[in-house]
Amino acid sequence: MSGAHIETYAEEVRLLIEERLKIKGKTLDRALARAGRLLPKWAQREGKFLAQATQLMAHPKLRLMIDEAKVEKAHRDLVTHLQTINPAERRKDYLLSTLGSISFGLIVVAGAFVGYLVWRGYL
Repeated sequence: MSGAHIETYAEEVRLLIEERLKIKGKTLDRALARAGRLLPKWAQREGKFLAQATQLMAHPKLRLMIDEAKVEKAHRDLVTHLQTINPAERRKDYLLSTLGSISFGLIVVAGAFVGYLVWRGYL
């Protein structure tokens, strides 16, 4: 496997992160750091492995340490996972979650207010 293949894999994953998660980063390593909890642990681990393999390709002697099968598996798994993410669905889920939290807070405050009115004898 050549260094161009691994760099192409890393760039493809970085572009998918930018497209699907709306997170920009100049390198795959930076994009993964910014993605944080939006990616599962296994995806972060695979992404870091792919970024590390990209860095190792720059050194002629360290290049021999790269497990090509693991690089291809990491790329395939990351691409498969990132392609299943729907940005519109993520936005909708975030909006509904926020509205649900606000509604729950309002219900608790209204219940506490009614309880206070009953306790004081106004209702």
